[in-house]
This record gives sequence, C-alpha cells and structure tokens, in this order.
Amino acid sequence: MGKEVMEMMRILAGVGLLSLSLLVLYSVKKVYDYRDMREMDPTVYYEDYGIYKAAKVFAEGVPVNVIEEMLSKSYELDVMQIEQILSLALPYRNDSDGGYDAFIQAVNQVLGEEVYQINNIGEIS
Repeated sequence: MGKEVMEMMRILAGVGLLSLSLLVLYSVKKVYDYRDMREMDPTVYYEDYGIYKAAKVFAEGVPVNVIEEMLSKSYELDVMQIEQILSLALPYRNDSDGGYDAFIQAVNQVLGEEVYQINNIGEIS
C-alpha cells in the first residue's frame, strides 16, 4: 500500500504543477490583453463596407426603406443616425453621381470624422 500512495502523490504533484503552470500562462495572457486593450484608441472607427454598398444602391435610386434596412446592419449606426444620414443625402439624389458623394459625406458628418472615402462607384461590388 505504501507504493500506491507514493505513486498517487507523484501523480497529484504532477497535476498540481501542470495546473499551476497553466494558471501562470493564463494570467500572463490576461495582462497582455489588458495592456493591448488600453493602448487601443476607442474613438477609431473601422470601415464597414456595407456603408459603401448602401451608398451605391442609394445612387442607383433604390427606395429609401431598402437603404435603411442595409444601414441597420451596420455596427456603427443607430436608427437616429440612419435617419440623419438619409435626410442629409436625399436632396442630392438627383446629382450626376446619384448622390453617392453626398451619401458618403453625410455618413462621415454623422460619425463626426472622415471614416469613409469617396470611391468610384464601379469599385464597390
């Protein structure tokens, strides 16, 4: 019985050492994640290519309710912002580009910074 107890103690010690090692590695990862998160600028927006697609269909004359539905899928915009974008862009729908430039400018104006660039309509699929 003494051998079995000693073998069991060695196994438990190995499991304990492995658990402690995993705990240390997990803690180090959490510290690095926290540090990286603090270094990120929370005001930085990333382009949502759905906005460009919405601008393209806006320029093609698609009904406003379809564009509202497309914009509602964007992580950047809420309902009030969508309404504001459309109210800013709709007067320019009869422009030569169908209001594409005005739509992109309206999105940037509502977001408060120059996130989206005015592209050639043919580049967006």
